[in-house]
Amino acid sequence: MKKRKMRLKTKLIIIISIAAAIALAALFFNNATAVILSVSSARLKAMNTLAVDEAVWEALQSGAEYGDFMTVSYGDDGNVSSMTANSAAINSVARRAASLAQTKLTQMSGGGISIPLGAFTGIEALSGFGAGINIKIIPVIWVECSFVSRFTQAGINQTIHSIYIEVVTDITIVLAARTERVLAASEILVCESLINGEIPQIYLQGGLLGSGSLVPAD
Repeated sequence: MKKRKMRLKTKLIIIISIAAAIALAALFFNNATAVILSVSSARLKAMNTLAVDEAVWEALQSGAEYGDFMTVSYGDDGNVSSMTANSAAINSVARRAASLAQTKLTQMSGGGISIPLGAFTGIEALSGFGAGINIKIIPVIWVECSFVSRFTQAGINQTIHSIYIEVVTDITIVLAARTERVLAASEILVCESLINGEIPQIYLQGGLLGSGSLVPAD
């Protein structure tokens, strides 16, 4: 009888030990996944900034002049009568910048993400300590580029028209247990010009460069 109780007690200890080990393993796995996603998000955002800067620079490496993207016409009174966007040039640069940014970001993230061992403790003070563990991640990357137009009053009947390229990156980090979506937006000045003469409100209110003339924002 005593031996039987001992066997039951031993079995109970083993079951409890296994359950505790499984619970600890699950806790560590969840914490590790959260750490990997957090560090990966931060690293990918940094990579994205570098990739976008390089992509836009390469897309505009031949130089970008205001006249390449906009045509400004004046009336007999010296004021602006029309402003027309060169949609072919705008679309060409936007497509090239988006393609280059996506390629560069994919290449940069291809080597994985190095995470210090201390980060897995969950203690912020130790997050930068320990040898780096290389974690292979699968980023699904989507990049969209568009041009943004802004007007700034510079004086009496003088307006600075600035043209920016806006790059929006949507990255989905795919891990075995979870996925994480990272959104990043960058805006880079392409060119600007000082326009003399009064500009009609229809252009001043326009925010985006689309096909043809600028139109008021909705």
